[in-house]
Amino acid sequence: LPNKDLVRLRGWIIIRDNLVKQKVSSIKLLETFSQMAKLADVTESISFLEEQLKSIKEKILEVEEDMEQLIAASTSLYTNYLLLRSIKGIGIINAIVLLCVTDNFQRFDNPRKFACYCGVAPFEHTSGISIRGKTQTSSLANKEVKVYLTRAAITAISWDPQMKAYYKRKIAEGKHKASVINAVRAKIIARSFAVIRRQTPFVALAV
Repeated sequence: LPNKDLVRLRGWIIIRDNLVKQKVSSIKLLETFSQMAKLADVTESISFLEEQLKSIKEKILEVEEDMEQLIAASTSLYTNYLLLRSIKGIGIINAIVLLCVTDNFQRFDNPRKFACYCGVAPFEHTSGISIRGKTQTSSLANKEVKVYLTRAAITAISWDPQMKAYYKRKIAEGKHKASVINAVRAKIIARSFAVIRRQTPFVALAV
């Protein structure tokens, strides 16, 4: 049977994702009504949308607090959660998503398998009887997890000196931006499995 805490966490992730979509929608509506305000008095509508947006933001924070409390109550989850948080690029939500998708790192026994599942690991493909083509990622992947990993990669490139240097070097070599971000995603996955396997926080080497 699945870990009940992980099932509950998955539920909170679904709720949070829905709230985030509502937040984005409310922001777009506010922008639209701000333009309408130049043509007519829509003060009441704007006030309503502002209150709605405030409420959604508060609910998102409540959900995140509930998730953190749930993790803190479980020794095994909390230990691995803190280990994941030691990796630059992995925030609260990314760490929780990784715990949920990997069943607290019991579902996949190595980073390569998980990368394949997420559509991060590149594959060589062939056409007809002939030669290798370019590398591509599997389309049969958990695309939602890949979105979270993309956010983690972008954050890591901004705040992790190693990742930033790697990104700049590859771009200077002429690599496509999407390809380099995919490589950073793979590195984050590798780091995640490494800290869980060793049960020690990530320590960055000097650049």
